[in-house]
Amino acid sequence: MPYSIITPEDVASLFSDLELMHGEIRPITGGWSSWTFEVDNVSPGEPPESLNPGWIFRFPRNSVVSENQKKETAVLPTIASSVDFAVPRFEHVGTWHGHPFVGYRRIPGRPLDHPELTTETSRSLANVLSQLHGIPASLVAEACDVEPSVDAWRRHYRALREEVRTRLSTLLESSVLIAVELGFDRFFQEELATLKDVTLVHCDLGCEHILIDEDRVSVTGLIDFEDATLGDPTIDFVGIFVTYSMENTERVREYYGRELDVNFENRLYFYTWMASCHQIVYGLEEGRSELVEDGIAGLRTRLGNAGLL
Repeated sequence: MPYSIITPEDVASLFSDLELMHGEIRPITGGWSSWTFEVDNVSPGEPPESLNPGWIFRFPRNSVVSENQKKETAVLPTIASSVDFAVPRFEHVGTWHGHPFVGYRRIPGRPLDHPELTTETSRSLANVLSQLHGIPASLVAEACDVEPSVDAWRRHYRALREEVRTRLSTLLESSVLIAVELGFDRFFQEELATLKDVTLVHCDLGCEHILIDEDRVSVTGLIDFEDATLGDPTIDFVGIFVTYSMENTERVREYYGRELDVNFENRLYFYTWMASCHQIVYGLEEGRSELVEDGIAGLRTRLGNAGLL
């Protein structure tokens, strides 16, 4: 169920209801899941930004994201207590005029956008992923509301296969549909067979969700954990692969402190073309033809890169 659009004026009204003062309110555009706003401190009399950073407030776009936000609220405290990088710490969780929201202090840093992935940043990224994936599944299984097993991950993708068949069958040409079916067959019969265990995964780790210091060297934090679950750690390398290259992904993997099996690269290609399927479905749900068209074009390219088309 889609929710009504949230505006900066709505955020200002919420801050008034919460008896919070604020400075400028700026929408953060581009996200699929939530309406997100960065809210500055009030300048006069406020401590320096480093001591009292501004706020991030997020409002789910639909009821599915709202349920995921509840999961995120449950799992983040465990993550925060288990790692040495920053994650959101929700200080405000509630409902405003029927609309759920969360608010947290802005984490220092900027989205990872450097044109090159340096050795230092690769090491930092690998360390962050190692810590995240090293959190015992037993600590977060209840919060994630998922069985901590490879079988559960397999069932999740079997359900996604049926959704792709239902939603995309009339949109894709026959050669692409055949390639998608072949890709799923290969994933279930070969590539997933060597995955031994699931770990806590962010599951939407695009570079926009990786924050890096102003010197563009070290990762300061990760954000937007509403898709967090127990699954294949390979999926958290997709954003690095898509943004940089397989060569850079392998460099991060080299410094990664956990074992990745022989089908890591094959599954990386699978999750990458699946991301295009997610984009197409999202575009259909939102009535955004440009996302659907871009997703179809990307799917063709990524299936080709995976040797399926």
